[in-house]
Amino acid sequence: MNSRSHIAALILVIVTAAIYLAFPTRVYYWDAIAIAQTIEDAGRLSPSLVHPNHLIYNFAGYLFCKLLRAFGADIRALTALQILNSLLSALCAGVLFTILLKTLRSFYFSICLTLFFAFSATWWRFSTDANAYIPSVLLLLISFNLVLPGRKPRPLLTALTFFVSMAFHQLAMLMLPVLALGVYLQDGPATLKRRALNAVYFSVVATALIAAAYGYLFYLASGSFDLAKLIRWTASHSPDADTKFGLWSNLQYSLSGHVRLFFGGRLNVLKNLLNPAIVVLLLCLLSAVLFFIFKVFRNLRAIKVRLETRQKTVLLLSLLWTGVYVVFFYFWLPQNTFYRLFYLPALILVFGLALASVRNARAESRALLAFVIAMALANFIFLIYPSARGY
Repeated sequence: MNSRSHIAALILVIVTAAIYLAFPTRVYYWDAIAIAQTIEDAGRLSPSLVHPNHLIYNFAGYLFCKLLRAFGADIRALTALQILNSLLSALCAGVLFTILLKTLRSFYFSICLTLFFAFSATWWRFSTDANAYIPSVLLLLISFNLVLPGRKPRPLLTALTFFVSMAFHQLAMLMLPVLALGVYLQDGPATLKRRALNAVYFSVVATALIAAAYGYLFYLASGSFDLAKLIRWTASHSPDADTKFGLWSNLQYSLSGHVRLFFGGRLNVLKNLLNPAIVVLLLCLLSAVLFFIFKVFRNLRAIKVRLETRQKTVLLLSLLWTGVYVVFFYFWLPQNTFYRLFYLPALILVFGLALASVRNARAESRALLAFVIAMALANFIFLIYPSARGY
């Protein structure tokens, strides 16, 4: 990346963080209240902060809250967690922009797709709330960046970043086979045996770190090394995770969940929000949608697919990333759209590679920014702004 790309990434992070911080939600995710209360109740770093689903998030939130208070901020733990997530989410946008630029080699596409990610409905909504998903996804993105083709294999560093991601939230564990394959496929003079050893090394180190962390923190929380209790504790979940499987209902949840990832909110909130500024935004939204539709239909033509070797590798990893999570969430809590944040970056990469694979896609790409603007405006009007007002 050149200096122009570094400056663009920095601007993206700053602008995204400013927008997130300007509209923190007041309609809190239920788990956010419980996490914040746990931090408020902890007089110091103690085993009371340990949680099996997100081992270190409470510790990180506690330290960040103490840091803000040390600088004189009279702030609640919930607000501190919202600030932390907004900042970390903006960093996610910066890392994803870097990955997209390395993969697509298109500044325009990378900017548009990063904005597409940052201002998609569920991601934007949870970036302004307190939850362990945002920091976990940030570490997953950093790990994925480390296994991009063309980079020197770093199985130990990748194992460490992946471990931290999983320590923030255990759903990151599903990314293990994707990163192992990424380490194996990385370019270089290494022999087939060396590449296989790198992948095994990554997998063994990551698994050992995770097992050690769970064992140690379970001992701190319970004072026991009982293996059966440790397994039950590790697999514990909230009561809403006790769901019944239905082929048709799970398919409906899965399909609607992918729509809600990008578009959210309710039309009926407009009756509380109509003012000149919102009317202008609605007109801009309508204009952006019409422009996008016009460009798409005007430039419909037969497409010719082309991808470079390194792009095919990233596509394979992104499809595996998506597939692992889609299959898992088809059977487990498919109604929880926010869990799909763990593979949202993979969906963005697949979409970007689909655009990059279309020969002579320049004309179609002009509509991409209009589409992203339309999505962001819709999400702001119908979801983010009402949530910031407490509706």
